[in-house]
Amino acid sequence: MADDTVQQVYVRITQKIQDCQKQLDQIDVQISTNQREGRLAALTKREIEGLDGSVPMYKSMGKMFIQESKDDLLKDINKTTKDGNTLVEALEKKKKFVERDLEEATSNLKDMI
Repeated sequence: MADDTVQQVYVRITQKIQDCQKQLDQIDVQISTNQREGRLAALTKREIEGLDGSVPMYKSMGKMFIQESKDDLLKDINKTTKDGNTLVEALEKKKKFVERDLEEATSNLKDMI
């Protein structure tokens, strides 16, 4: 009876470790994607700021492009950058939480063995 209980606890702990590792991988992918989008937005902003306001500028909307003013494009880029930074901060907090869970599960497994 004790062997079954120990085995069940072992299976639960190893499953939790695997779940935490999968979550960490997903979080890392999301963070890198948002950071890449932030770098792209910064590059676009730098290029737009270098242009004269009289140059026609277009924004991609699905399969079409809509002409917008320089100020509107810069506002959109700033909003995108701000939202991306907020999301990255939230993902970093979530990553720390999941890492803590992973460390706890690993130490529980070591204690059990």
